[in-house]
Amino acid sequence: MRKVILMAFYFNQVNEIASKRLRALAKHLPQYGWNPVVIVPDLGFIPKENADMDCRIIYTEYEDMFSHFSNKFKGKPKNSNEIKSDDLKEHEADKLKDSTSYSNPIASKAISLAGEVFAYPDGMKYWHGSAFEAASRIIEEEEIEAIISSSWPITCHTIAKDLKDKYDLFWIADLRDLWNMNPYVSHTFIREYFERRLELKTFENADVLTTTTDLAADTLATLHPNNRIVPILSGYDEDDLSYLDEFMVEDSDYLINSHDKLKFIYAGSLYGGKRDPSYLFNAIRQLEDENKLDSSNISIEFYGDSTNLKEIAEKYGLLDIVDIGGKISHEDVLKKQLESDVLLLISWDDEKEKMFIPGKIYEYFALKKPVLSIGHKEGSLKDLIEETKVGYHVSDLESTKEVLLKLYNEFLEKGKIEFNSDINIDDYSMGNMAKKFADLLNGLN
Repeated sequence: MRKVILMAFYFNQVNEIASKRLRALAKHLPQYGWNPVVIVPDLGFIPKENADMDCRIIYTEYEDMFSHFSNKFKGKPKNSNEIKSDDLKEHEADKLKDSTSYSNPIASKAISLAGEVFAYPDGMKYWHGSAFEAASRIIEEEEIEAIISSSWPITCHTIAKDLKDKYDLFWIADLRDLWNMNPYVSHTFIREYFERRLELKTFENADVLTTTTDLAADTLATLHPNNRIVPILSGYDEDDLSYLDEFMVEDSDYLINSHDKLKFIYAGSLYGGKRDPSYLFNAIRQLEDENKLDSSNISIEFYGDSTNLKEIAEKYGLLDIVDIGGKISHEDVLKKQLESDVLLLISWDDEKEKMFIPGKIYEYFALKKPVLSIGHKEGSLKDLIEETKVGYHVSDLESTKEVLLKLYNEFLEKGKIEFNSDINIDDYSMGNMAKKFADLLNGLN
């Protein structure tokens, strides 16, 4: 089997979206003839939950920016054998807090300005040495044919760039989030100048750049017109859904709902209120005031982040139909979603969201449930929902009212909401995503 190095800072953070794409690559690439050797930092306090991974994982020494500078002034810290395990976890976790965790605005500003200088291109840059050394040793001792690096952090790409320069291996740079073209990242004028120059230099000899949406690929092409750029969507993990096999019925459709209320479910983070369900709540309130629906026939369940939910529900007089369930396991989330009529997808109503697609939508595809998406008026998510016909995307109060009333009347008439999409859900699986990377790797011949 052919071998590829996967340079992945995020890997063991199993519940984070950043890790899911990379773990899926490592898990599925062997199906297509490529055996990944994964290079990751040993962060110490993050569990190595890799029993389901059939690949080699190389853990390298890691020193973050905080440790790098504090060790210079304080001497070497105690080693892990001198610190109790619980204390070590707390010690390491505290080091990774970013400047937003500081309550003192002056301290926060000072740390932010220092980051502009020292965290260039990012705060993980001191991982470069150990990761490059480990990858070089493997390349020299084994028959490695290619490298895949994935950001964020950017350090993954600078390591891969140096390996490319030294060994001339086929290199795919995967930008889950764009670098200088990322709408959520801003720097001082001087930092931006040097950062953009660094990006151009870093990817000058990359064989392929990949991103997660067509719009992100188009945006990236404006900075890298001479590079080959390929959009590769993420997907749902097939293994996650094996848990639901016992709830399948004989005709291979999922569990038929037996409740007497139109049930909406949202599971995930609200990102401090940036993901806002107010349009939905307001639409219910207004339609009920217009005598077009009875809110007692509706149930809305939230699992995970509960930011401002109680206050918003109270504002629109809907506390009695909103259930705030708190955090539950992913397996329980899947079962709850399976029992729903409509799956809610709430994203930030902001221009910056245009090029992004929340990973949750792929899981919704696999569950074969209608989707009500609330977010920005245009962009990659809206295009995907309209293309696949899995549901509706709304971006203002009037469109939310229109769709909600349509769903409500359909439920009263049929007792359920039909899933009318004819998509092939396998097209949106992590296995299919890995196959597309394998296709690129096979092109190196």
